[in-house]
Amino acid sequence: MTNNVIVIACNGLHLGFLGPYGNGWIETPHLDRLASEGVVFDHHFAENLTTLPTHRSWWTGRYGFPEPEEGWTPLRHDELLLPDRLHASGVRSALIADNPYLREPGNGYGRGFDDVVWVRGAGYDPFVSADDPRARRVRVDQEPGLRLPPAEDPDRARWMDRWTQFLRNRAVFPNDKVETTNVARTVRSAVEWLERQARDGGPFFLWLDLFSPHGPWDPPQPFRDQYASYEPDEFEAGEEGDLVDEGEDADIDLEEVPVLIDVPPGPVGDVLSEEELLRLRRTYAGSVSLLDDRLGVLFDTLQRLGRLDDTWIIFTADQGEPLGEHGYVRRYRPWLHEELVHTPFMVRAPKGQWGGKRHRALVQTVDLLPTVLSALGRPAAEDVHGHDLLPLVRGDRAKVRDYACMGMDVEEYAIRTLLWHFILPIEVDPDEPRRPQLYRKPEDRWEQDDVIERNVEVAEHLELQLRRFVDAVRGGDPRDLPSLRDIARFTAE
Repeated sequence: MTNNVIVIACNGLHLGFLGPYGNGWIETPHLDRLASEGVVFDHHFAENLTTLPTHRSWWTGRYGFPEPEEGWTPLRHDELLLPDRLHASGVRSALIADNPYLREPGNGYGRGFDDVVWVRGAGYDPFVSADDPRARRVRVDQEPGLRLPPAEDPDRARWMDRWTQFLRNRAVFPNDKVETTNVARTVRSAVEWLERQARDGGPFFLWLDLFSPHGPWDPPQPFRDQYASYEPDEFEAGEEGDLVDEGEDADIDLEEVPVLIDVPPGPVGDVLSEEELLRLRRTYAGSVSLLDDRLGVLFDTLQRLGRLDDTWIIFTADQGEPLGEHGYVRRYRPWLHEELVHTPFMVRAPKGQWGGKRHRALVQTVDLLPTVLSALGRPAAEDVHGHDLLPLVRGDRAKVRDYACMGMDVEEYAIRTLLWHFILPIEVDPDEPRRPQLYRKPEDRWEQDDVIERNVEVAEHLELQLRRFVDAVRGGDPRDLPSLRDIARFTAE
């Protein structure tokens, strides 16, 4: 039987808001089921943050974080992408997406697919024009969930433009009902494509790119207030980094706190208060449950069409979402902490074979391309840095690497092992000086206790390995990547 592959890629999905990754209070029954029928990878990390660089990493299978031209930049014409590799293989490929960053003219992120469906209107997508009669009356100052920066803030005009566009889009595509939200419309497009494919026959590869749960976070009821009265807050950390209850904030009535549906990136206390942050987390949690609800529609369709028996499903996200764990919200600056770089990765094989397992191997976004090719029965790509993860899914291998390297904006690098996370600032910012940091894993999940002064030798060794890795990537040949044996004594338990 010929296998198919569906990749579900979300945007800005915080790992701590998913049941399969330890959350006990947010309802995600469909992703929970996917996890129970698949293999959950506990240590999956982005390679080059954020959205566009991660897509390049996914679709080329190559590291790019040390190179400025491989960051938030258009794809080069000579970059061989995943759909290009399927062009002559008899596999029909499709991209269905509501991610407005992929659609921006000149970026080329729809290139190579046989079918491309853009679902417009998500976030700040410049889709609904100012002269559209349905959106002429929108005003940012009339939406209480949007609070503009002060008049003297240089970013005020940018957020005025973004939020005005968001309100125009919302006026045309109202989100007062689940069925009219962007995630619902995008999943509906995927369902329609799958139904057509079932009639046409033949193997397929579907990349479903969902902008959800990226902000603005404005889900309809009941999701908007679903968790407003919940007591737990899983991101308050004790001195050792362990997660504790809200403590002195436990008596806050979050149902009375004004709901912010979007905020600019920035420090907590500047762009929002502590109370508003707690409420924002609950609204975000509702957006995650909305995402899960619509994925249930997709999974029901696959079951109805019999595709759960012949289709691999891969679920992942391009990045996490900082929500105050280190005193800031959103991607305020390059700062490669857990809440941003650690992303979900779950693989369900046809018929749920090998399901119900967790894997502790270190895996990265560059591994997706060779894994998809393997699942489709296509020849391996010799010119990529990533690894086929299906031997791990089947239990034939225990690991593919001893450490994972990553970066953002060529301003900060990091290296992650099973026991350590080392962060190395590369570009000096005199206004916000930063220094190297070291965190012990897995006990310090949210990286609250910097132990670099007590483990100088470990930090020096990790920095040396990280710099060697960067040099090897810049050399362009994956065979030049540094030996994994050099770091074994710091990864062995």
